[in-house]
Amino acid sequence: MKNAAGQYHVCFVCTEEAHLLPRADGEGGDLKPVGVDLIESLAVLSTGEKAGNPRWFESEQERLRREQQKLARKEKKGLGDLSNNWERRRKRVARVHQRIQDRRKDFIEKLTTRLAHDFIEKLATRLAHDFDVI
Repeated sequence: MKNAAGQYHVCFVCTEEAHLLPRADGEGGDLKPVGVDLIESLAVLSTGEKAGNPRWFESEQERLRREQQKLARKEKKGLGDLSNNWERRRKRVARVHQRIQDRRKDFIEKLTTRLAHDFIEKLATRLAHDFDVI
């Protein structure tokens, strides 16, 4: 599959059994659940920690504006044809949009991975220790 910026992507589907962990507030659990609130900053945890909202679009807005202006100055050839310069500029605008999207996705994935590591893996380690699995 190819996106507007000219990048190729491949999707795979795999099946795997899911192993569910017991609840944090279950038997003998002194672990406290953590809540996530989505407000002005991207997320606020019940522990008081705040994950800021980097505002990727605002940081790239000037670059996007310039690229879109350059695209607007290019001429399309005719009814069905596009000039090479117009198509090159269109791809540059698409790349700026893709960069913003990629930065947002990367930040969210890193945040959720850190939250999962900090809270879920500690729970799994604690449960494994309690049941002498280690």
